[in-house]
Amino acid sequence: MINNISNINQKHPFHLVDPSPHPFVASLGGLGLTFGGVLYFHGYVGGKFLMFFGFFTIIFIMFV
Repeated sequence: MINNISNINQKHPFHLVDPSPHPFVASLGGLGLTFGGVLYFHGYVGGKFLMFFGFFTIIFIMFV
């Protein structure tokens, strides 16, 4: 088996990853978890829902 790594044309010396929506969705989940936790601990009505939504968003991104 011949290794043809030397024939690859590199346009730059760095490895660029493909664009992905996962970091953006995870950051929104973290923001929802943080704001939801603060709202829940201060007794606001929608805080519990927002906290659980942020938590499950982060868990979902971890498994994806």
